[in-house]
Amino acid sequence: MTAVNRQYGLTMWSLIYVLFTLGLLLLVAIKSVPVYLTAYDIRETIEWAAEQPKLKTAPAAAIQQAIQRRFDAGYVDNLTGRDVAVSRVAGGGREISVAYEVRRPLLFNVSMVYSFEEKALLTGNNGAE
Repeated sequence: MTAVNRQYGLTMWSLIYVLFTLGLLLLVAIKSVPVYLTAYDIRETIEWAAEQPKLKTAPAAAIQQAIQRRFDAGYVDNLTGRDVAVSRVAGGGREISVAYEVRRPLLFNVSMVYSFEEKALLTGNNGAE
């Protein structure tokens, strides 16, 4: 009786492929984390502004200034308060919205593009319903 010889394990080329793939995924994660942390700060700022009672009836410029102060405190550098739109919606209310893109270089001339859009209705109830 002859035993069947089976080979197990990775070849050198498959190991290089696996390491390259893991390295590329790690690079994408390292480049993406700061973008999503900043997007989280922007979303929290928009939601905070929508809940402030004094901003419910404030002019758009005052809302943008309040948002800019929060952006400055949170180190948001890819947007300004003037990028935030304050518009009227059906029913007599107002809405705060911002849409923006972030581009980050990945390798050589390859970049990653992140697209975000945040909206919140000005309720002015400060969390109390």
